[in-house]
Amino acid sequence: MRYYGAITVPANTLESAPVTAELEICPGTVTEFYRLFPPGCAGLVHLQVFWQTQQIFPSSAGESYLGDGSEILGSAGFVIDEVPAILELRAWSPGTTYEHVVYAEFYIERAHILVPEPLVSTTIPEF
Repeated sequence: MRYYGAITVPANTLESAPVTAELEICPGTVTEFYRLFPPGCAGLVHLQVFWQTQQIFPSSAGESYLGDGSEILGSAGFVIDEVPAILELRAWSPGTTYEHVVYAEFYIERAHILVPEPLVSTTIPEF
């Protein structure tokens, strides 16, 4: 399944006070992750993705993505196996004059949940 998210980053948003946006997804494995930084971001707009309290993209804690007029594809293999499955986009843009919008797209391979067969009731004959 494919999920899209976008986050609007006001001008001069500091890293210490990033803007956030939530994206609800289905449980499963994140197989691909696209980031789009439209022209004008000038490498000044930063993006991170979290699941619960864990930074999952980029996978190195404290790192962030940035770009300018670039679409970046990344392979993943991160498993999200709890409900609700909500990703948090965090972004900031220190030193910018204008607001910017950054886009994210996630491909999720749905988790297959096995449901046990119902128990068959058997009657024990009385003697």
